[in-house]
Amino acid sequence: MKRLRYMLLCALVLVLTGCRVELYSALPEEDANQMLAILMQHNIDADKQAAEGGVTLRVEKSQFINAVELLRLNGFPRRSYISADTMFPPNQLVVSPAEEQQKILFLKEQRIEGMLSQMDGVVHADVTIASHGPDEEGATGPASVAVFIKFSPQVNLESFRIQIKNLVEKSIPGVQQDQISILMQPAEFRMQSVVSATEEPQWRAIQWLTLHRWPLIPALILAILALTALMWMTWRRKR
Repeated sequence: MKRLRYMLLCALVLVLTGCRVELYSALPEEDANQMLAILMQHNIDADKQAAEGGVTLRVEKSQFINAVELLRLNGFPRRSYISADTMFPPNQLVVSPAEEQQKILFLKEQRIEGMLSQMDGVVHADVTIASHGPDEEGATGPASVAVFIKFSPQVNLESFRIQIKNLVEKSIPGVQQDQISILMQPAEFRMQSVVSATEEPQWRAIQWLTLHRWPLIPALILAILALTALMWMTWRRKR
């Protein structure tokens, strides 16, 4: 009887000790839903809460590292890009042609980066457009483009190199394919290692209890109350 009571108390303590920590905050609703779905697909205990300025994503403290790495390998959280309205506000004073040209190039870089980031497996994308200034006759030289992509090792993004180069070529008028340089680098896989086979059954039991702790709390309380009542009745009979 004492052993059963001790096991129930230990289970209750285990259920109550699980705690969540903030993973990301001020997220758009769509991004938060996608991130939560990815975490749930990989059995990572997480939830979301509506907060001022966006959605807050929380995760079990013991799974924080894997949650961050898993989302990073899926390109989350998404980068925010500057729009043309922000770059050229209606009330802006007249700028020089050189400054206007730099802003236009920056918007093109942002647009291409945004398109590349939508590809499955892209963790991070950077695009730099280098354009020669106008000569004495006002003509500009050919532009060159440098593209850097960090991608998830779980996706064979190298097979899309030609398509990526075509995409960049069509996005920048006048640029030729031999003026486009693309560097792809697989992201480092930094997920925590799985527990050893000898510890796996115990770990699975602990993980299951942690994931289902809230539905189990009422049942455990009732079980402890029933056990207490049974012990009291046994004690009364012995007297």
